[in-house]
Amino acid sequence: MEHNNRYLLLLLLSVVTLHFLAFRSNAATNLSAIYAFGDSVFDAGNNNKLPTLCLANHEPYGINFPGKIPSGRFTNGKLPADMLIKDLGIKDFLPAYLDPAVTASDILTGVTFASSCSGLDDLTAGMVGVLSMEAQFSNFEKAFKEMEGKFGLQKAGRAVQNALFLVSGGANDMMDNYYALPLRRIYSVSAYHDILLSNLHTFIQKLTNRGAKRLAVIGMPPLGCLPVDVTIESFNSSDKLNKRRCKRQHNLEAQSYNSKLRAFVTKMLVEMPGIKIAYMDIYNPMMQMIRNPNLFGLNTTLEGCCGTGSLELGPFCTILARTCENPSKYLFWDAAHPTQATYQVLLQKFKYNVLPTLLK
Repeated sequence: MEHNNRYLLLLLLSVVTLHFLAFRSNAATNLSAIYAFGDSVFDAGNNNKLPTLCLANHEPYGINFPGKIPSGRFTNGKLPADMLIKDLGIKDFLPAYLDPAVTASDILTGVTFASSCSGLDDLTAGMVGVLSMEAQFSNFEKAFKEMEGKFGLQKAGRAVQNALFLVSGGANDMMDNYYALPLRRIYSVSAYHDILLSNLHTFIQKLTNRGAKRLAVIGMPPLGCLPVDVTIESFNSSDKLNKRRCKRQHNLEAQSYNSKLRAFVTKMLVEMPGIKIAYMDIYNPMMQMIRNPNLFGLNTTLEGCCGTGSLELGPFCTILARTCENPSKYLFWDAAHPTQATYQVLLQKFKYNVLPTLLK
């Protein structure tokens, strides 16, 4: 019996290893760069020099990043694109385009143009002084010219055509814009979702017109389970025995948006033959982690690691705030942003459920 168990274990390890090596080989053959856009899911520090409060270039952010550098990433360590680009064998992490140290050679293999607190609605970015999607695209065009100037049009164009484009947006539009500003409620939730998707359509068309061939669009997380929303819900709840719980209505609305986004991606595939576009679901994996934390090595899911875990983020998540001993046991790093451990789980889902469809 013991011999059989050892054999099965060795067989399982061999299968996993071969699958991983096949992924590395296939991915590295097909992709030579990553370009990311959107919000904090992909922002590696583009906000650092902006006159905004939406900053993470201070401790304790980055305590698990190489060198313990608070680079501007809204998490304790690496972001999904950092881990993905390393897994692809391209480079160790995805730098911010606005990092002064970034060169044309760096751009050739990928950078992120994303800006934390931004969204698909330009008003979302404008309220807090960060980069709108239009500004991010403008920076992408500047980056292309830098590559063209250094390496020539053909090599710059090839870098874009062989790249994976990542786009994240929508969560800030709902949390910081629609829910927070009564003026936005001249629209129904459904109508506002349609506005966001219309803006996303325009943005993707711009990318494909510039040569993008492979795109992954990230869906909304369970908004009602973000610690900051859980805190607000607990204040408003008459049930004092259940102090922290997800806001069900916001989760339902996130699911509604994601359903529309999936349909949107299907429609875009028909509209643009020759372009590969995929939807990345993060709602359901995060809900699985919330409902069954032990399966993912977690023990805290509705509070962040930083401070009390209820409201602290950005300028309120500082070195003066208490930080949990082991961030890998937490789903959230601060009151709105996942830990590196959570991003690792989401990345695994992406690599094995979504990426293969973009590499065919």
